[in-house]
Amino acid sequence: MNIGDRIAKEMADKGWSEGELSRRSGVTQPTIHRIISGESNSPRQKNVEQIAKALGVTAEFLWKGVSSTLTGSETPYPRTPSEADFVLIPQLSVVGECGDGHLNGHIEIEGGLAFRRDWLTKLSVKPEHCRALYAEGASMEPYIFEDDIVLVDTSDRLPKDRTPFAIRRADGGISFKRLIRQLSGSWLLRSDNPDKAMYPDEEVSAKALHDIPIIGRIVWRGGQM
Repeated sequence: MNIGDRIAKEMADKGWSEGELSRRSGVTQPTIHRIISGESNSPRQKNVEQIAKALGVTAEFLWKGVSSTLTGSETPYPRTPSEADFVLIPQLSVVGECGDGHLNGHIEIEGGLAFRRDWLTKLSVKPEHCRALYAEGASMEPYIFEDDIVLVDTSDRLPKDRTPFAIRRADGGISFKRLIRQLSGSWLLRSDNPDKAMYPDEEVSAKALHDIPIIGRIVWRGGQM
């Protein structure tokens, strides 16, 4: 057995999905999937330690299959986070494209990601208005990277200057763009990536922007360092 097999077995013994292990460990679900599938056979030690703590085993056990019991100095991740402290934010089945738009025929909810209620309060957002989805592409780097988790406030859809939003495109795709207001009153849909030959600005009139379905304002993004 390799590290991916051991993680998969521990997950199966506990009845956990990749999403559940991600929630408990803080390691992104795509990263966990790559380790389990064997696509990533040399994962970062920090990720392995976080996964091991969540599973209640040692990192050495996941690497080598030995010393599976935690020592007294190692504290496992809490098994049952309190609903009073955490809230499950619905995860959209789509992938948000940091570029021309990832084509999506429809949007569905698939599971969710846990966030601390007090942390959401500090962001000044209400849990019932939030949605989470994964990013794809490089056009919003260095603000958003591929596989980052992006949190969107669907109650905040009024265009604001220099603010990033999730936008539903006419072709059914989802894009992350920063809105820039022009002196003329028109707007730019801008990618943060400075390579404008690859990721040019898109100019739209105020009326055209009004007709573009804005899903919500991006309030947070997180991923690997």
